[in-house]
Amino acid sequence: MNQPLHFRALNLEELKRYLKSLDVPAYRASQILHWLHKQHAAELSEMKNLPPSLRDRLAREGKASVLQLVEVPKSGDQGSLKYLMKTEDGHLLETVLIVQSGRRTVCVSTQLGCRIRCSFCASGKGQFVRHLTAGEIVEQVSVICRHQKDSVTNVVFMGIGEPLDNYEATMKALEILMAEWGFGLGGRRITVSTSGVTPKIEEFVHDSRGRVRLSVSLHSSDQELRSRLVPIGKKYRLDELMRSLEHLKKTLKREITFEYTLIKGVNDSEKEARGVAKLAARLNAKVNLIPYNPIREMNFERPNSDELDRFRKLLEAKHIRVTVRQTAGRDIDAACGQLRLDRM
Repeated sequence: MNQPLHFRALNLEELKRYLKSLDVPAYRASQILHWLHKQHAAELSEMKNLPPSLRDRLAREGKASVLQLVEVPKSGDQGSLKYLMKTEDGHLLETVLIVQSGRRTVCVSTQLGCRIRCSFCASGKGQFVRHLTAGEIVEQVSVICRHQKDSVTNVVFMGIGEPLDNYEATMKALEILMAEWGFGLGGRRITVSTSGVTPKIEEFVHDSRGRVRLSVSLHSSDQELRSRLVPIGKKYRLDELMRSLEHLKKTLKREITFEYTLIKGVNDSEKEARGVAKLAARLNAKVNLIPYNPIREMNFERPNSDELDRFRKLLEAKHIRVTVRQTAGRDIDAACGQLRLDRM
């Protein structure tokens, strides 16, 4: 038996071809996608400008939604909401809305679990279940828009999972998010974060034509330490990653950002700061400092504000642009590195 279609996962041409097979005019595809990605309709029955007979036919063969909103705990710091959603096969996933500085940013997950298993991140501590589909990725944004009764300004692929380990679904989701018939978000409003899957980074920059912001998890300028913090660094070495990024910099239309989780007594030394500055200077990259957010499996410590400020100033003294991640959602385990699937 064929799986029901998830209409939210189809692009404009795919939906037109499907409707043609039903002898339905092609213009109906734009109407359907408007309901899904602009109005964030949860049900086909909401699409009142479609004939009832067409809505019934579509409902027999597919559906508008595959995610169920389970829980929305409010963050005590007023900066974020962590949405708990359930997939049709019964698994839970977490998506975060961050409201800061006039921006409404959705942090989407791309996998159920994560195979990268960074030592400081909760997302890889449990079992890896499966990749999310493109439809499941973009529907996370629609669920939040529908709940908030408002649109979002930015989307970051920084939730559970390595986006480039789920490459096809990530690229399809980006197409839907950026297309005029989709969410209509500009590439500068979307960031894809990667742990450093070097061959896929090259493919991603080529396929996205450099339009989307690229963020690379660095976390150490030392090969040995980075490999301990980010195990995939053993396979894709730091020198190889840097050579690739230097080559791709010509294609990228946006600046590269290095994500750097600062862990007290681990990667916060002056030597590390010099090494990070040297790498960032090669790419004219920005460094986004993220003070470590504690997880129960590790005894790493979060740096205090003075230690964070010292590291930042060491980078700035080398003329590196630095931002400090304003941590929202720590009280509900929604901050960077705290998302997990342990309620599955």
